[in-house]
Amino acid sequence: MADTVHCETHGETNQTFVCSHLAADSFGLGFNTEKQDGENPFPDAWCDDCEVIRAAHDGWTDEAQELTKIALLCSGCYERTRIRNTRPATTLDDLASLRWKCGSCDEWHTGPCLDIGFDSPFYWDNASEKGTRWSTLQSGSIEKSGKSFLDEDYCAVNDENFFVRGVIPLSVLGTAQTFCWGVWGSLSRANFEALLKADQREERVDSEPMFSWLSTRIPGYPDTLGLKMHAAIQASGGAPAF
Repeated sequence: MADTVHCETHGETNQTFVCSHLAADSFGLGFNTEKQDGENPFPDAWCDDCEVIRAAHDGWTDEAQELTKIALLCSGCYERTRIRNTRPATTLDDLASLRWKCGSCDEWHTGPCLDIGFDSPFYWDNASEKGTRWSTLQSGSIEKSGKSFLDEDYCAVNDENFFVRGVIPLSVLGTAQTFCWGVWGSLSRANFEALLKADQREERVDSEPMFSWLSTRIPGYPDTLGLKMHAAIQASGGAPAF
């Protein structure tokens, strides 16, 4: 029976060993192992830098091992670091010549598109009665902005449902880049009004995370509408991170 270790996140799982670089919250460092099989589903793993050391010594000799540091992980954390650090077959450099047209500025751009956003929440597009699309908010109060309105950052539908636009950041595997979905999340009336009032103040960054329901249907995934999340309020002018 394989030795086990207790992890606060994954509970009692098989113990695994990786280089210290992979034990941190790293990504894109490479993930090298000996052959994986049924008897050894979690072979020792090391990053590309440590692979240089191993290759220079023709294997994990005593001298090579002295130049590396080994860390203990549970098998759940091992799988996470494998996913984060395995280099994909296609790199962002391979997409350098990709051309795409922005739906906002209507201009052509070159390189990988790492931001895709939605102009309005799902419930605005499907509301029976829509209000006015505002280019900017004219007031920090719902009463003065009407029962339904939509601008680049905020939306209210029938004075009952309130939304804020933010981003879901996703690490791009094998790179140090981040892909962002620009989506909408619902807020309670109290949180919505508080965010409107704090929008121009520096203390907005000190706000507690606000509970939210994902209010965008993102293509290419199982239905995302209504997923639970929290809106982490960023510094003034920055969109919340979901």
